[in-house]
Amino acid sequence: MAGDGRFRYWKCRKDPARTSPPTDNSDLRGVVRRPVEVREELGGWYKMIKVDLLFNHGGDWIREPHLLYSKKLVHTWPGYDLDLLSFIDIVNEYTTELGFVGIQQLIVTAPSGKYYKIEGDDGIRKLYSLVSEEYRIINIYAVDECEPSVEVPNIVQHTKSFFSVVNEVGTDCSENESESDCEAGSDCPEYDSEELESIATQKKRKITVGLEGYKELFKDMSFKGIPEARKCIKLYCLANKVELEVVKSDKHRLRYECIPGCPFVCHISEEKGSPRVKIKTLNPKHECGPSYDNSRVDHTTIAHYFKKKLQDNPKFKVKEMRTDLKEAFELNASKGKCKRAKRMVLEILEGSFTDGYKKLEAYANELRDSNPGSDVVINLSKEALAKGKRKFLRMYIFFKAMKMGFKEGLRPFIGLDGTFLKGKAKGQLLVAVGQDNMNHFYPLSWAIVDKETKRTWNWFLGLLHNSLELQIGEGITFMSDMQKFLFLLSAGLIDAINIVLPEAHHRFCVRHIESNWCKRWSKGGGELEKLLWWSAWSSYEEEFQDQLNHMGQLDEPAILEERYKPIIGMLEDIRIKVMNQLREHEDSVTKWSGEFSPKTMKLYNEYMKIAQVCRVDSNGDNGFEVSEGSDKHIVNLRIKRCTYRAWDLTGIPYPHAIKALLYKRIDSLTKMHWFHSKEACLLTCKHKSQPVRGEKFWKVDPSQAMEPPELVKLAGRP
Repeated sequence: MAGDGRFRYWKCRKDPARTSPPTDNSDLRGVVRRPVEVREELGGWYKMIKVDLLFNHGGDWIREPHLLYSKKLVHTWPGYDLDLLSFIDIVNEYTTELGFVGIQQLIVTAPSGKYYKIEGDDGIRKLYSLVSEEYRIINIYAVDECEPSVEVPNIVQHTKSFFSVVNEVGTDCSENESESDCEAGSDCPEYDSEELESIATQKKRKITVGLEGYKELFKDMSFKGIPEARKCIKLYCLANKVELEVVKSDKHRLRYECIPGCPFVCHISEEKGSPRVKIKTLNPKHECGPSYDNSRVDHTTIAHYFKKKLQDNPKFKVKEMRTDLKEAFELNASKGKCKRAKRMVLEILEGSFTDGYKKLEAYANELRDSNPGSDVVINLSKEALAKGKRKFLRMYIFFKAMKMGFKEGLRPFIGLDGTFLKGKAKGQLLVAVGQDNMNHFYPLSWAIVDKETKRTWNWFLGLLHNSLELQIGEGITFMSDMQKFLFLLSAGLIDAINIVLPEAHHRFCVRHIESNWCKRWSKGGGELEKLLWWSAWSSYEEEFQDQLNHMGQLDEPAILEERYKPIIGMLEDIRIKVMNQLREHEDSVTKWSGEFSPKTMKLYNEYMKIAQVCRVDSNGDNGFEVSEGSDKHIVNLRIKRCTYRAWDLTGIPYPHAIKALLYKRIDSLTKMHWFHSKEACLLTCKHKSQPVRGEKFWKVDPSQAMEPPELVKLAGRP
């Protein structure tokens, strides 16, 4: 990127003797640039010099007795234009080109020779201000996210100015000077491209199902130390189904050989002048069969392999772990070894549950910054505050994009539900969703609360009321399952809803009722299921009562989705899923061939067939009697009403209305509600929640750390 000559950074200042622009690059070297505002005041033409950025990597930080970076490899951007540089450019260069997993800190050497860290583009701007003729080679260092941080001051605290005086006049370079002189004088050491590729490969190596990234070793492969080398060799043994023997093992070296008769050998030792170690002797060839009882694969290696799977699902059984190892690597892992591995991962997971709450306020601020206008609310426990502690109680998230989509293209319908959290921290997840014309759920908001009570539902609905600006709830319909309704009724929350949203309606989800009741249905269950749906499909009271009389009263248990992840991981999963879902729905809608949704047109075409067999009688105005067999209903086209009420409820003309419209020679599609149109769906999907930066960009304030709610022992823990 930087070596192709397109991005050259020139430092410049006014040349009083010049009255015309420079004619070639040879006239643009050897002077110092002023800040933009100074150049505007001076006017005229400027002469420039290049600035080189040196990306140091592969070395180590020596902390005692004084902080010092042990240089090893350098990646150079010669002549880079700092005006085009941003913080993320440097981060991307380290992660994509130099093999870093993630950047914890960016550090530079200031003109004084001291180390300073750069945080964001504010740090870049401060660095820009320090550039001078004497300071035009900038050394940059990165601390990987898996390495200990380095204690250095922030560059924005750098107070000394290194600008030359404004009225200083620079000396023009002679024509016979080469532009590469400053590069030739650079003290940049040459790097070994093969070694760099080796380091990059190791950084990008991930633990996958088949451990593809650990199936090969190669000479000069470098590690941070002996412990990392041991870990890599053990995963290599698991991936290749080989059992290596340790011939030599101490703080400075490792030597592995395979079974007698197999030529494999690997010797690892320290590099000169560096705490790192690398493979110095290697014969990678194996002439042995697979090892089924591999002693080199210990419980720590198994823990590394199953870490992500166990963190996603702590109920993943030891029996399943053994089966996975058998199928993937033909390994006969003992039950005790797998139990110890699972215990190790869950203990780490417990720490991640606690750590998440320390960063929760920083995460909330990142959501607010990346999605302006969104509502992110965190409540702390009053009881804990009275004792001088900051303890998490509740959190509410509502993205502005969801509000705009709901207002512009969705029906005034909101579904409510809640589910227990099954991780280390007790609590419940409350959600509110809308629904589009393809019956896709449209998540509106979600909250984590301590318990599902009148207080928490009142708090959640109060915030939702404010976020969506629901006023008194006129025209809004809320829906929940029967279990939720019985709970809300017993808790008195229905009264609270009526106070906050006195004009809102409440309905029940038939699918939830069916799921709950079917567990109690035994003999004749199919008939009861049929009657339940017939009752739900009843569009007028008389038909509903007729169907309901055939059904007995049934009780039902709650069926709730389980969630296990730490709080930030869970919230991020929800956010990303919502973001992807909106994109996928929009992609689908753009492919519609008609004006209305395919699901709507499928129903409409079925109703059109039924309308053909209906009989219609007119009063000569807008009143019609439409008969379907022995069933007769009244249709009024002027007010778009039918006593069957299906047209009123769904916005799709039902057979009775279609028959009346055909009688009047009116295209019944023109009477379809706008909600079912392609335009409505696109208006909903066009509002997107914005991407959120990773954890390393969050500004974590230790004073904002909070304690988690009560932690519990995970079910199924060994």
